[in-house]
Amino acid sequence: NDLSKIKVNKIVHTVELLDGGLIVINDTITVSADENVSVNFPIGFPYDYARYLIKCRAVAGNREIPIVSDYGLGSPGFYGVLVNLTSIEDEFKINSTPKNFTVTFIFSGPIVAEDDYLTVNFTLFPSLAIDAQKCHTTVIFPDSLNLTEASFTYNKTEAKENRNYYYLNPTPLEKFAYSKAKAWLRLRVSGSFIYAEIEKLERNIEVDLYGNINVKDTYYIVNKGTKTIDQITIFFPKEGYDFVVESAIGTKFSDVSKEDLKSNRLHIPSIGPNEKNVFSLVYKLNSTNGKYKLNISIDKITPILIKKLVVSFISPRGISFEPSSVVSTASSIKRDLSKDSVTFTLHNFTIIDSFQVTIAYRVNIFWASYPYTLIALISSSVILLGVFARRRPGPAPVTAPKVVVSPKIFRKFVESYEERIKIMSRIERLEEQARKGKIPRRQYKVRKTMLENKLSLLSKDLADLRERIRRSGPRYADIIRQLEIAEAQ
Repeated sequence: NDLSKIKVNKIVHTVELLDGGLIVINDTITVSADENVSVNFPIGFPYDYARYLIKCRAVAGNREIPIVSDYGLGSPGFYGVLVNLTSIEDEFKINSTPKNFTVTFIFSGPIVAEDDYLTVNFTLFPSLAIDAQKCHTTVIFPDSLNLTEASFTYNKTEAKENRNYYYLNPTPLEKFAYSKAKAWLRLRVSGSFIYAEIEKLERNIEVDLYGNINVKDTYYIVNKGTKTIDQITIFFPKEGYDFVVESAIGTKFSDVSKEDLKSNRLHIPSIGPNEKNVFSLVYKLNSTNGKYKLNISIDKITPILIKKLVVSFISPRGISFEPSSVVSTASSIKRDLSKDSVTFTLHNFTIIDSFQVTIAYRVNIFWASYPYTLIALISSSVILLGVFARRRPGPAPVTAPKVVVSPKIFRKFVESYEERIKIMSRIERLEEQARKGKIPRRQYKVRKTMLENKLSLLSKDLADLRERIRRSGPRYADIIRQLEIAEAQ
């Protein structure tokens, strides 16, 4: 990988501290050569910062460039990635016409919170394997922070769009910048800035048989700062409405006002310093999708780091997922008594990430009224058979239909089937309580064993009743057949 034939004309190095504590560094690198050159480009920083790196991405225009992580720079003491420019040679040719590409590094952690102050560590310049003619550095942070001290000298400041900008003089950059690249600044927290991390965000998107879309975002958040948090920045979905914040136990905490929607602020239950809390944002979505397709598109959720993002598409029984490569690559596909779900899990989701998927599904119209339609059909049979059984013989001989199965059998089947549904629902609720830690493990095992034993006995009785009803005539055999089809879907 010979870099001797290319020139780095300019680097624009931007360091931005986001609300929440993530540090985003963008390096826009302009390169050229006296002749056509095919080469990959290494870039990095002193190795001290490597343990804080959570994300790296490279783009040229609108096209993402593959990178090789932990590639090194060819000199000890550095962490480097290799930007695979040769993979996009059809669009990005290094020649006499200067061209640029951008590498983004995202760091989490090189911050020390103490009293009303934050000390932020970062790289003031990138580390390269060749010299650069000029490097233009800008440091940006929210206007809720005031600079009190810095390890570097700046020549210009500017405040705009709720941010403070600090510009350094352009300077030549020698290869393998190490000590020169290391920098820090001390900031006083004077406003609404928060230092936090979302350990997990569960987004459940539920579609019912009538096409309504209900969403519940559950946040598991930890306050890493020294001040109490009672609001965070959220980028509300444009298609969303009826936003409500709920507490950890599911009670309503507050509505979301129009002012909050406009300012992207979400008022949440208070979280003290170094404490954790759970809350949910519940809302509805307008669907612009086809009748049997759901487009899930997630880009910016919050500037705060989301360590684990779990996106679940949930449907009641009667809506089935169509086989597709998208569904087959899901983290999990689950089916239980009352609903199906397909889940996607992403890690270290940040403001630069996005997730898009289209899920196709089909509706079993029969299930929309199951199991109540079946129960009604069988119940009506019980009534009809009861009428036949109670009919007194009139003066004239009447040929009555033979009833092989007593009405009591039908009635017992209906009652047993309803009881089975109730037991299975209780098992499902019990498992959900156990997953959320709302019930002791021992109590969960005892209750589940009791319910499963009861369900096992009931299932044996139902199997016998089912066969007796099936043999009572074609009409009832067809009802049982429909029941078995619905259960299998």
